[in-house]
Order: sequence, then structure tokens, then C-alpha cells
Amino acid sequence: MTKQVEEYSVGQMARLSGVSIRTLHHYDDIGLLKPAYTGGNGYRLYHRPQMMRLQEILFYRDVGLSLSEIAVLLNSPPDAVQRLEAHRARLEQQHRRTAGIIETLDATIDHLKGKRDMAISDLYSPFTAGEQANYEAWLIQRYGADMAAQIAISQAAVSVLPGGMEKAMQELNSVETDLVSAYESGIDTAAESLHTLFEQHRAWVARMWGDKCGADGYEGLADLYMSHPDFISRYETLSPRFSNWLFSAMKHHAGRLRSES
Repeated sequence: MTKQVEEYSVGQMARLSGVSIRTLHHYDDIGLLKPAYTGGNGYRLYHRPQMMRLQEILFYRDVGLSLSEIAVLLNSPPDAVQRLEAHRARLEQQHRRTAGIIETLDATIDHLKGKRDMAISDLYSPFTAGEQANYEAWLIQRYGADMAAQIAISQAAVSVLPGGMEKAMQELNSVETDLVSAYESGIDTAAESLHTLFEQHRAWVARMWGDKCGADGYEGLADLYMSHPDFISRYETLSPRFSNWLFSAMKHHAGRLRSES
């Protein structure tokens, strides 16, 4: 018995997904989501694989990835199952962290209302070293033994920094404040005037790594920032849509470093 092929017009796909026809046309034009084929009358027609690809695009759009970043993700290994499993794991981690923050918020509100006592140590429970350990475990799982070795080097480097992690985070805050100011001024991510700012950021990264941070490493760090929802959330807190700008600007800076070498 021949299995009937599911086939949907662009209008049907728009109604099913909630994505506008204009957006679907745009996805086709940029190569992000091509129809299964285009009929002789010019109508776009989609099958189940295209429906599944659109669903995956919407998953990544929901966490703030740009279309260009999604295109890179979809057109690179691993396969869809592995990508979706990794995305689910990240969302689960984010959910657990959000649940912990809500629990601490509730406790703090009750404490301020005089309904319960709260130990000083409990004030910071969602932001402890345990969360850092979770990030490190995620990095090692994603990038393997080389990342584990790099983390060990970084931990050793941080332990001997003057002023320790607290001073290092103050320095990062200063650098990021300047970057956010540049972003909010409307400056283009490829502007030459950003060179000094990103060299300051790259120098901070190198100190934290306890090793040099070359063009490849800096570009890889940009990819890392956009691959974990917690990083995206952090940068969006600094300024709306700052995460995409930072990602693009870091990529441009890495390319500039290569051209100068």
C-alpha cells in the first residue's frame, strides 16, 4: 500500500504554525526553509520534513536566536534529534534555575512580610558556586575533554588573580557597561571604533582562561554565548537585543584579528 504524502500550501502551513505567509516567503528567499517544491503555477508546497524544520526554527526563535544563527545551527552537525535533545536539556536546566529563583523570591517576600526567618546564606542560593558547577558540567558535556582541561586551567588562573573572582567580575562589569553603551548608541557591529573595547574584553577573557585568547578562541566564545539560554538571558537583561549585537560584534572582531595576523 502506497503511503500518501502529506502536502501543504503556504497558506495552510501559515495557518497551522501561526507564522505569516510573508515570513514563510522570507524564509524561502534566505534559504532557511525551502518548500518541498514549487509548482508550475508558482505555488510553494511543503511536506512533513519542512513542517518539522519550521517547528525547530520556532524553538530557537523562542530563546532569542537570530535567523542567521539558526541557519548555522540547522546546517551543521549534529542531526535534528541530537539538536533537539540538547535544546531540551538546556530548557530543563533553565527551568530548574528559574524554579529555584522563584522559590527564593517567595522566601524573601515572606521574610520581608515577617512571615518567616531567612538565613543570610539563603539569600544567594540560586547564585552559588553550584550553578557555576552546572555550567562547567554542561560545557564539558558539549565540548569534551579539551574543555575539561581548559576549565581546570581557568580555575587555577582565577585562584591567583589579585582580588580574586570578585575583582575580576568588577572589571567585567566595567567592560560590559562600555559595550552596552556602544550598542545603545547604535554603532555598527563591524565598526573599527569598537576595536579598543573588544580588545579589553578579550584581555579579560585571556586572564580568566589563564591562556591566550586568539581569534578562533574568541569566535568560539561568541558561539558559546549564543548556545546557552542563560547567557542569552543575562545579556538581554543588560539591554534588549544586546545578545545578538554582542555575538555579531565578537565575530567581526575575531575576523579583524585574523586579517591583522
